[in-house]
Amino acid sequence: MRKTELQRFRKLLLDEKERVMQSLAQHEKVIKHTDLSGLETGKAHSNHMADQGSDEFLYETTIKFANAEGRYLYSIEEALRRIEDGTYGKCLECSKAIAPERLKRLPYTRLCIECKEKEEAGDA
Repeated sequence: MRKTELQRFRKLLLDEKERVMQSLAQHEKVIKHTDLSGLETGKAHSNHMADQGSDEFLYETTIKFANAEGRYLYSIEEALRRIEDGTYGKCLECSKAIAPERLKRLPYTRLCIECKEKEEAGDA
């Protein structure tokens, strides 16, 4: 892969990393029950069961989103490490080059399409 392509993917990944980190910071405020200034507001208690259920649903949903974004952030950081060590764009399973079209859609991908299909089918 050419150096200019690697730089473009690196910038794309760094921009996405920043976006995800900002999103995680917002989720953290909801999870820790803090306001915009960072002061703890405590968990909201409602006298109405429906409101309390809605609050709990929002809290649990936020935790699920934060968990998914944390895994996504890890994938981005791994891709950045592969750029640094020179293995970016190579399938971690078969060592073949990952198609540029795949990298453009999923710059954090670690597997070529053939190996990903095998993994999803349970053959890996």
